[in-house]
Amino acid sequence: KHYLNTTDEDINSPLAFGEEALRSAAAAVICCINSEQRMLVVVDPDCDGYTSSAIFINYLHDLFPSYVESYVDWFLHTGKQHGLSDVDIEHKYGLVVAPDSSSNDYEEHLDLAIQSIPVLILDHHEADFTSPNAIVINNQLCDYPNKQLSGAGVTWQFCRYLDSLLNTQHADNYLDLVALGNCADMMSMRSIETKHLIVKGFREENLHNPFIRGMIEKNAFSIGPKLTPMGAAFYIAPFVNAMVRSGEQEEKEILFCSMLNFKAFKKIPSTKRGHKPGEMETLLVQALRVATNVKNRQTRIETEALEKLEKLIESRQLLQHKVLMFLLEPGQVEKNVAGLIANKLMAKYQRPCCILTKVTERKFDLVSHCHVDETETEVAD
Repeated sequence: KHYLNTTDEDINSPLAFGEEALRSAAAAVICCINSEQRMLVVVDPDCDGYTSSAIFINYLHDLFPSYVESYVDWFLHTGKQHGLSDVDIEHKYGLVVAPDSSSNDYEEHLDLAIQSIPVLILDHHEADFTSPNAIVINNQLCDYPNKQLSGAGVTWQFCRYLDSLLNTQHADNYLDLVALGNCADMMSMRSIETKHLIVKGFREENLHNPFIRGMIEKNAFSIGPKLTPMGAAFYIAPFVNAMVRSGEQEEKEILFCSMLNFKAFKKIPSTKRGHKPGEMETLLVQALRVATNVKNRQTRIETEALEKLEKLIESRQLLQHKVLMFLLEPGQVEKNVAGLIANKLMAKYQRPCCILTKVTERKFDLVSHCHVDETETEVAD
């Protein structure tokens, strides 16, 4: 009965993350804004990462619009790289914020600390310990009772804490992004808090985000009369994840900006087929079209790769083995979709699947401190 009738009483207080960490995080943000130093937001490459960063930037824009438009930058990874390892951070930043990532980037935290650049982590991933060189808000590393809250939820809770300090009420404007992030990251809805936030975020009165509303309208036939967790998981989140895997950098930028209220409705030159010279369209309209095109492109790539590997399974009689193992030449399967392909083969043939692709450069694994020579691996288990 309680599960079917959750209320706002089921939402934990932000203070459960620990007052010391929250105070340090708030001080870092406010200090950076007051001193008009540049701030960098590192956008994690998945739907939860995009929604987490959009919550944080939109929230700050509600409070400090001129600061955000003049001093806040964001970084979009070129592929599925997570964390800070590929981010070129210069001395010009007064604060680096990493929503939905980077709890265990200990070496990068140290490097930034040496440069006197504070790092704020708003994350939900497990890590060995709390970094001594970063400000870490992470429900896995403290006494926060709900471990099934995604990065979007953690970021939203930090915004709620800022609301309490500043006597404002802006965090709840982004409940739709919270719901989408938790759905996309497959957080367990057995959690009372997570379930309530998803249901509340998808109520009509809370659907404010331009990208989410645009996707609901574009996929109205499939989604139905109201947005549900199933509708979000199948007809919104996959478009964001496809963009991360298969989109060009300019396309990713357009999609992310369509989640930002102050960017989404700006007019930009049209790119639609057959457009007239000088024709303009809103960034949101372009983002919705580009997202659909990229998703279709990824589907074609997936289909071709699956057909290729299924032929290998048949010709090499790989089903005689308990594990499907592929050693491929560069270009046989696109790197950014290898994980998707491995998961689909695992589901179809009901056995672990490992896809390895030969590469020429030598790589070094900073976590395990072991060398990885000549192969890159995508594993589904």
